[in-house]
Amino acid sequence: MTLKQGIITSLCLFAFFGCGDNKGQKDEQNSSKQVQSKNLDENSNKSENLNKDSVAPKTSESGQNNEIKDITLKLLNGSTMQITKRSDGFDVKDGKKATLYVFFATWCPPCKAEIPHLNNLSEKFKNELNIVGVLLEDKSEDEVKEFAQKYKVKYDIAVGDGNFLFEKAIGGIKGLPASALFKANGDYAQGYIGLVPEEMLENDINKATK
Repeated sequence: MTLKQGIITSLCLFAFFGCGDNKGQKDEQNSSKQVQSKNLDENSNKSENLNKDSVAPKTSESGQNNEIKDITLKLLNGSTMQITKRSDGFDVKDGKKATLYVFFATWCPPCKAEIPHLNNLSEKFKNELNIVGVLLEDKSEDEVKEFAQKYKVKYDIAVGDGNFLFEKAIGGIKGLPASALFKANGDYAQGYIGLVPEEMLENDINKATK
């Protein structure tokens, strides 16, 4: 393999890896498990277990919710989202649409790469779906607004301490970007780690909004 071919191959592989954990550390061994998004296969128990171990609501061994139940997400547009955790999902006050929560950081290249695809989906499903970017990074609102303007983000972005409470309530995030799709009634639908093809997300959104 020539040097040029090696560089191209390395860049292609990087595009499909998540950024590692939300502290910016990159674990090469774990990254190999993130090349493909862990999309829940309804006909495969193995796939379902992988998915729910990565991005899904968690309960304690006794079946009870852990201590975090009520969460407030502060959005850049000045509004808030009131979320109540239950054993099998999350209820959003006045929620009338399905919601795709996208966990990201401004330093994460794959997180930036997925923004145009999320913009497309937010436009296509504007009547059926909310997309909320959940920033797992200590940034001021002005810094996040600058980031959103630079990358032309068309969906909501949540900032503040509520984001980290939500991450804990959802079971912890093992890599960035990561996403969790919930139906309008709060039921968990799908979870993903790493970049997800837009067509796959569109198909899952169609199922979740029926």
